[in-house]
Amino acid sequence: MHVKIILTAVLLGLLITCAGWANPDYKEIIAKYGPVPDAILDPPVDEAIAMGKDSLLNRFFGSGRSYRPQARTKACYANQRVSLGAIEMYNMDHETMYLTLIHSDLAAPSGMMVTGGYLKSPLTMPEPGCHLRSYGNLAEYGVIYCDYHGTLTDEQQQLRDACGYTPKPRRNAANDNSMLAVFVMLAVFSVGVMIVLHKVLPKAPK
Repeated sequence: MHVKIILTAVLLGLLITCAGWANPDYKEIIAKYGPVPDAILDPPVDEAIAMGKDSLLNRFFGSGRSYRPQARTKACYANQRVSLGAIEMYNMDHETMYLTLIHSDLAAPSGMMVTGGYLKSPLTMPEPGCHLRSYGNLAEYGVIYCDYHGTLTDEQQQLRDACGYTPKPRRNAANDNSMLAVFVMLAVFSVGVMIVLHKVLPKAPK
């Protein structure tokens, strides 16, 4: 009876410990490693997606114009997950831990993770501005992020909440009067066509 109670207590302790690892205290991480990079809190790709959704072509033809940057963002997120897995395997195999991400270790044929066999091939970046970095300590708890695409949505939101960051409103002011501009251009074009036709077509007899 006592053995079962002890085993239950040990298992419960392990579960609590694992839960603590799975849900780190982001405020402690921020206090230890400093301000969260802007690329995590407000990545440039968010602006590109917002502009695509608010573009004139998107208003006419639907949301298809925003699919491409969203697909490239998902591809970058996939690279981040693969990178984290490779680094975790490396740290399990070595006493000297890999603490800070170096982009070339993952994206170059001569990179540490590639030559060490932790990646089958160098990661292919979905966009030229895609550059992977890390925030925090990758041997304890760290966030992998991209200069252009930011980091995974869940981690981004939790870091935003921890530092009290409110995302900037996404609105493309350049398109506010785009519909009016199009109508003006169409009107001018129509007047021009009418003038040309008036000069070219034979006049009706009086």
